[in-house]
Amino acid sequence: MDVYMVILRLIHFFGGTFWVGAGILMIWFISPTVRALGKDGQTFMKGFVTQSKFTQAMPVASLSTTISGLLLYYSVSDHFNSDWITSAGGVVLTVGSVAGVLATVHGITDTGPTTSRLAALGKQIDAQGGPPSESQLAELRTLQAKNARAGQISLALMIVAVIGMAAARYM
Repeated sequence: MDVYMVILRLIHFFGGTFWVGAGILMIWFISPTVRALGKDGQTFMKGFVTQSKFTQAMPVASLSTTISGLLLYYSVSDHFNSDWITSAGGVVLTVGSVAGVLATVHGITDTGPTTSRLAALGKQIDAQGGPPSESQLAELRTLQAKNARAGQISLALMIVAVIGMAAARYM
């Protein structure tokens, strides 16, 4: 038994399960409920982002899943052997792997910074002790829309990654 591979698989499996599951929960359930609840939803979301460790857990899950996945890919592909990569299973796993890496990059470059800016804007609005100005409200709406799109893109990429990894085994 190769302990290295077992550890990598466990990290990849549990990190990926959390990452994709949390993404589904957020995009398909929490976000629509927050929007439907209006101001109460915004209050919940502000508390969720500032009081929970969700915004720290997602990048950890993303990075641990991606790094362990790349190390696993290197091993199962026989060190990027082109014959293996161009096999049916290799192509499917490669597509899934690329989607997973793109989801991580997208999270780092788009979703994460947008979420951070939303949190900073929320703190700024709270600190002034009154309602947001028109410009703050406009920025808030823009950032919320951008964050919703970013979450959908990341989740779509994660789902492609899961399908690729699940299907590759049977090719």
